[in-house]
Amino acid sequence: MEAIRNFMPQGLPSSLQVIGATIVLSIVYSLLTKDRPWSAFPLISVRGLSPRKSWLIHGNEVLAEGLKKTNGPFQVMTGTGPKIVLPNRYADEIRNLPDLSFSKAFISDFFVNYPGFEPHRQGFTHEFLLRDTVRIKLTQSLGLVTADLVDETIDTVDTVFGKSGEWTTRMIRDDLLEVVARVSSRVFLGAGLCRNRRWLDIAKTFTVDSFALSFILRVVPAILRPFVYIALPQSARLRGSVRDARKLITPEVQKRKAAVDAAKAAGVKPPKVSDTIGWMYDVAKGQDLDFVSGQLSLTMAAIHTTTEGVCRALLDICKYPEVAQQLRDEIIEVVGREGWAKTTLYKLRIMDSFLKEGQRMTPLSVVSMNRYVEKPFKLSDGIELPKGARILVMGDLVNPQLYPDPEKFDAARFAKKRTEPGQENSWQFVTTNTSQLNFGHGEHACPGRFFASNEIKIILCHLLMKYDWRFVPGEPEPKPRTFEASKSTEADTKIQACRRKAEIDLDAL
Repeated sequence: MEAIRNFMPQGLPSSLQVIGATIVLSIVYSLLTKDRPWSAFPLISVRGLSPRKSWLIHGNEVLAEGLKKTNGPFQVMTGTGPKIVLPNRYADEIRNLPDLSFSKAFISDFFVNYPGFEPHRQGFTHEFLLRDTVRIKLTQSLGLVTADLVDETIDTVDTVFGKSGEWTTRMIRDDLLEVVARVSSRVFLGAGLCRNRRWLDIAKTFTVDSFALSFILRVVPAILRPFVYIALPQSARLRGSVRDARKLITPEVQKRKAAVDAAKAAGVKPPKVSDTIGWMYDVAKGQDLDFVSGQLSLTMAAIHTTTEGVCRALLDICKYPEVAQQLRDEIIEVVGREGWAKTTLYKLRIMDSFLKEGQRMTPLSVVSMNRYVEKPFKLSDGIELPKGARILVMGDLVNPQLYPDPEKFDAARFAKKRTEPGQENSWQFVTTNTSQLNFGHGEHACPGRFFASNEIKIILCHLLMKYDWRFVPGEPEPKPRTFEASKSTEADTKIQACRRKAEIDLDAL
């Protein structure tokens, strides 16, 4: 990259030099490489479309066709090349294999060498920073950050949804992005920055823009991607978000470094911290890493999935309105009795089950466990996965042997499963298993799922106790946005809210 920049005209701004070098590299790469499928695995297409268009437009149909035709591994042609899809029976077999890389599986999907995608690159090249910050620091501090989550939820929910006793139509994804961005940022960056308007705009738009831009670039032929990248407004917003995030967060990082250095010089322990800026600095152990990109990477991962989780819950409440009172009764009993104690959220068993059933019925994706094969590997049945292959594993969400009457939404399904002998902890919302891969499975299961679960439950408690919810009368039920094998809430999804008189005052607990 640096060598190519040396051939650029003198006097060009550094940002334009980087973009120009990226264009040259991308064109050369696209001319030298082609997306060749693996010869040993059937390549699936549907509806007379090419394999690539089949996957982009009808991903779930492609998966169903692949299982029907092969009952074994097959491949799909994504916008960034082939991926081998493994049936669910292989999930346990591959979950902890050291020669299967998690981070390398995503590098080509998120265009990490393009300006604006630095947080993705940071997450993939220094995987330990995000993983250990969440797994070691954040997860072990869940009891300590509950009060902050509750405090920010109280203020944010009232600010965003108001107190009108009339039915009002809400753009629910936009509303919940605001709520989740503020509540998450309270823990990630502290009370000072979590309400900074520019930071909140970055936290919301960076997540949306980076996913949208990467999706668009996957659709575009490789040789055209650099030119499309320049033309799209999302790319300019991404670069602006990274630039402004550095202006906001770098002074905080420098303060933490100075405090630690001063403590060490004085021979005393560094001050304890309770936000991810300080935790990342601790985890880095003196390495000079890009902590701003680390924060954006964490924010992106947390806000996208948590917002989808709360959106899904509210849409399910609108679709199955009888569930709302069951959930409220449990909140009144558990939270009303115990307040926001450390164990309160664990005891919301019906809510926990409801969230897991929503994931089962409408998963973000029916494939997970993305891996990159670093060495040729033979599966237990003799099938060899070639070096350089990217693989996915299918979930098993409608198996009637696991889930009786699998097409029916049963909010208490998993609460009932947990009453079976030996199954107390096997079917929690945060528990991973081979059938439900929403949080992944094995060594690389999502480390932030415990924090996300607590945050979703706290937000949902306030939304349920303070508001009634329904679909917009006279309009069809909102349909999810589909891309490849993923489903997400459309940006223009509308539902209605009406302030209600709560049986207990959550704000006073």
